Amino acid sequence: MTFASPLDLPDLSDRVIAASSISKSHAAPGFRSGWCVGPAAFCERLLPLSETILFGSQPFIADLTALAVSEPSPVAAGMADRFSRRAMLIATALEGVCGLHVHRPEAGMFTLIDIRATGLSGNAFATSLLEQRNVAVMPGESFGTELSGWLRLSLTQPDDLVVEATNRIAAHAANTLGNAA
Repeated sequence: MTFASPLDLPDLSDRVIAASSISKSHAAPGFRSGWCVGPAAFCERLLPLSETILFGSQPFIADLTALAVSEPSPVAAGMADRFSRRAMLIATALEGVCGLHVHRPEAGMFTLIDIRATGLSGNAFATSLLEQRNVAVMPGESFGTELSGWLRLSLTQPDDLVVEATNRIAAHAANTLGNAA
């Protein structure tokens, strides 16, 4: 399938708004820097809002963003391959272990693990995993009730740390199930 941008269709050009950022494309989520492209009337109305939101923002962030979008990113070049490989490492190590189910992303820097088979909430599992195994993950509940009983794992750590974390997660799940018996 070939990507088609609605911006390429003249009949839609006055109704299309595109928003983007350097958060994921350039691995710079903390900078919270992005942009919108759209019809002039929309941009005129957006400007006062963006000025209010961005008041006090550091000028170096705008400079960083300009540099990031003007040159190819050496970090981003292999990012998709690294994240895909790490998602596979997690899935291979954890899928089916103690009833865990791994949801691999189609894109992005996170994978999700269904830990409901352990009988713990995502919050309880994540807290005990951190306290007992020194592995930090985000409980799914942080993203809404629909992800209760899930964990979100970052794919940004080096492969060896991902493998070590999955070993600890598997051991923790087994220990959790063993304690429930």
